[in-house]
Amino acid sequence: MTDPVTLFPDLIQPAAKTYAPMGIKFWESEETVLDNMKEFADGWFERRRIGTRAALETARRIGEASSPFDAFREYQDWLGGAMARLLEDGMAFQQQFMKTNVKLAPHPPQREEPDEAGTVPESRLSA
Repeated sequence: MTDPVTLFPDLIQPAAKTYAPMGIKFWESEETVLDNMKEFADGWFERRRIGTRAALETARRIGEASSPFDAFREYQDWLGGAMARLLEDGMAFQQQFMKTNVKLAPHPPQREEPDEAGTVPESRLSA
């Protein structure tokens, strides 16, 4: 019995040439997305480490506070840092999202601009 691939070589070759570039583009895009996700995640973990250290120090200072006012002030300082880290998370996500979209989104073709007088270039004819 003969191999089906050898029976229909003329059908497989054009399909492979047609779909191969799309497959390559897909996996290149996947690689871009994964690289950007890793960059975001690395920053996120670093911000969490900073937050954990800040919370630990705040807990120590609250435990050593001489008055409720001092303890509340320590808590407020920690909360301000926590909110700043959340804002950094949002900004980092937005930057990574935009960077990924710039690499993945198709770019529209450049169109011809009118010259200084506001006329349409001669290459464009109207009916």
